[in-house]
Amino acid sequence: MSLAEFLFLTSLTLGGDTVEATRKDKASLQGVWKVTSSVSKGEKSTAEEIKDLALIFRSDGIAVREGGQTHDNFNYLLDPTKKIKEIDLILKAGPQKGRIDRGIYRLDGDTLTICIQSDKDAPRPREFQSPVSSQLWLVVLQRTKE
Repeated sequence: MSLAEFLFLTSLTLGGDTVEATRKDKASLQGVWKVTSSVSKGEKSTAEEIKDLALIFRSDGIAVREGGQTHDNFNYLLDPTKKIKEIDLILKAGPQKGRIDRGIYRLDGDTLTICIQSDKDAPRPREFQSPVSSQLWLVVLQRTKE
């Protein structure tokens, strides 16, 4: 099943409130978000490591910009109706193309916090944290005016 078919079938099964909430959050995410903090598997990235790192939300995709290069890495799906809002990232290229990383997100004005579980056998995160020896990535982003 293609991503387009999946999105279409998903939209048929969602209620009107879910579709509207998803549309609203998706619109709020569009644009460039600079990474201000990143913790992966319990290890915090240095300011130097993230200084040029940004995520760019365009329609249903997320591009990663780092070191002056931009790559379309993911498609994403949202479920803003959950108590803790959920996001799924679908890898678009490379040897793991099609892999789905499950996560949660919080959008507070111009600050976006995402916690992603990259272990396909582990449950979706329930808190915004990345403990040592976990497969969790916690990232805090700030909207930019680009």
